[in-house]
Amino acid sequence: MPEIRTLRPARPSIQEHAPLSREEAARRRAMLLHPSNFKPSTSPGSEADRMAEELGSRFDCLHEDLVCRGLPENEARTEVARIAAREVWDGFASQLRRHRAAGRQMDANVLAVALTSIQGMTLALLRHQGDLAYASRAVSTALRRLQYNGGLLDRLHPHGSPAFKDAAVTLQTVEAFLGRRPPTPS
Repeated sequence: MPEIRTLRPARPSIQEHAPLSREEAARRRAMLLHPSNFKPSTSPGSEADRMAEELGSRFDCLHEDLVCRGLPENEARTEVARIAAREVWDGFASQLRRHRAAGRQMDANVLAVALTSIQGMTLALLRHQGDLAYASRAVSTALRRLQYNGGLLDRLHPHGSPAFKDAAVTLQTVEAFLGRRPPTPS
């Protein structure tokens, strides 16, 4: 009778069980964090929708007030964007100070990244008052940076910061506000 041979599973090679070198591990982590792998969340929650609605009506009221005070239409729009950007900046800065004072360095580092994400927006809006195209670009650039850095931080430090989401909603609302055409008087 012929001998029946059973196949044994192949022995794993030494390379499969060997720990990764530091360089290889760093390369793999870098590939996971590469910008091409970033996918911003596309499903806004009802809380974000409500916040965006409130901000939109607040921006409209502020815009009307500035126009009534004599500011030209485009300058009033960019001024609303500058005020909103300044509020986002101030919110991040005050939270950063509180976290540093409390000794929560990880949370402080997250907020420092948020501040660098929107660093140039306020000054850009101040220098180019009335230029809606420039203001829209400045806001959208700051928003992209904030979302990208927020995505990186979520992957690195899962506890994250809700301040990123609130700031992103604010900047998206400002971006929509700048993109709307003012109603033409009949």
